[in-house]
Amino acid sequence: MKPSTSSRLVTVAIVLLAVTGVAGTVAADADGSLTTMNETVRVHAVENATIEGSADLSAGTTVSVRIQSTDDTSPQFFKSADATVGEDGTFAAEFDLADLAPGDSFSVTVATDTSTVAEAEGAVVAADEPVTPTATATETTGPGLGPVAAVSALAAAAAAAHRRS
Repeated sequence: MKPSTSSRLVTVAIVLLAVTGVAGTVAADADGSLTTMNETVRVHAVENATIEGSADLSAGTTVSVRIQSTDDTSPQFFKSADATVGEDGTFAAEFDLADLAPGDSFSVTVATDTSTVAEAEGAVVAADEPVTPTATATETTGPGLGPVAAVSALAAAAAAAHRRS
């Protein structure tokens, strides 16, 4: 006896779930933002400068916050700090920037092991200048199908199979 169309569709659906990651870890797009003022991350030249942001990642996910000098900033630098995404989706990384000076510029990249979450330009400002935040979203897509796309595809396949039987 040959397997029915329904049982073949179930087998295909299970394979699709396994391949897209819905049955296990999902390789989904990650969106995030950095706390900015006029679309620039602003920090003071202090030992405990904090760069903050938010991401649509699960609480407890570790992100790497990397800053690298740009333009004529001298001496050139690269610094990295890990931060953990909180229950509210926010993260904060602390850097020792005491050796920098107002006017120094840098780029900021926030990433997981598999994708970039947010990017922005940054500047060191004088101690009397504000670093007041406004959120600027940076959308970056990661590899793989998102869980919504995978489930939608499965629902469409099931509906098509039901109509044929």
